[in-house]
Amino acid sequence: MTSPLASPQRRRLMLAGTAALLAAPSLRAQGSYPNKPVRVIVPSSPGSSQDLVARRIAIPLAQSLGQPVVVENVAGSGGMIGTAQIVRAPKDGYTIGVISSNFSISPYLYRQPFDPIKDVTPVAILTSGANVLMASPKLEAKNPAELFALAKTRTGDKTLTYASAGVGSTPHLAAAMMEMMAGIDLLHVPYKGLAYQPDLIANQIDMGFMPLPVAVPLVRAGTLRALAVTTSQRVPTLPDVPSFAESGLPGYEFAGWNAVIVGAGTPPAIVQRLNKEVLAALRTPDVIKYAENLGSRLVGGTPEEAARWVARDLDVLGKLAHRIGLKPEN
Repeated sequence: MTSPLASPQRRRLMLAGTAALLAAPSLRAQGSYPNKPVRVIVPSSPGSSQDLVARRIAIPLAQSLGQPVVVENVAGSGGMIGTAQIVRAPKDGYTIGVISSNFSISPYLYRQPFDPIKDVTPVAILTSGANVLMASPKLEAKNPAELFALAKTRTGDKTLTYASAGVGSTPHLAAAMMEMMAGIDLLHVPYKGLAYQPDLIANQIDMGFMPLPVAVPLVRAGTLRALAVTTSQRVPTLPDVPSFAESGLPGYEFAGWNAVIVGAGTPPAIVQRLNKEVLAALRTPDVIKYAENLGSRLVGGTPEEAARWVARDLDVLGKLAHRIGLKPEN
């Protein structure tokens, strides 16, 4: 006698029922998300731009999610260590990350245990901000056009110098892009962090890029001169300083940014919920005031828009890294 289980249709029905039972806990978990504290990993040290913005949005996020939102700093290897923890965490929305634009250059400096596109799901871009090309007080150039003309006349031991926070840092790459697009050659002098400020003020170095919040007080005090901002348009905090795009380098843009991410494979419903609450956090008065004080732009947008933003940045910086010979070292 043939067993009822031998019927193909019966087997399919039983398998479907089993799958539904197995999926039920997962569906219930998504429906009640979140029902425990949410961990926010910041792949940098306390006080960094992404750390500060993460702590700002954590307060309204905790209120809207109805659960504690705990920020944890996991620094090291240009953000790779912390980002790897985000990627490896369970894909349940209880471990999220706040990354910076360093995410886009890290693959070209470090051998990473994850794929920055395939293993990461962007939730939303938080902020975008300018860097500023700062010149020593005695540099003859007063604007980008004068700088480019001057650089072409200064060769050999008279080549103009620029400082950076190290090889592969934002100031280094912003300057490398400027050199490439303007057709000039400068001498790179790498420092550790922003330790080059005193040498720039003392005219030991000709120029260097700085984050907008660092640059503004130096400009207002007359300590250093701002030549250009790296965003596509001028910024309200330095309205008299032109962008590179309007100063002979159309298409130049090198903005820093911060974003919320989760590991790839996180259920779409959870990604959408996080996106909704993050965008609401960006609309709170405290976060708006924080961004205004820094001269940053609040971005927001959909997860799909965030993914395109990150992919575009990875592509642009990848081409630049190849052009200047950067290679992963470890």
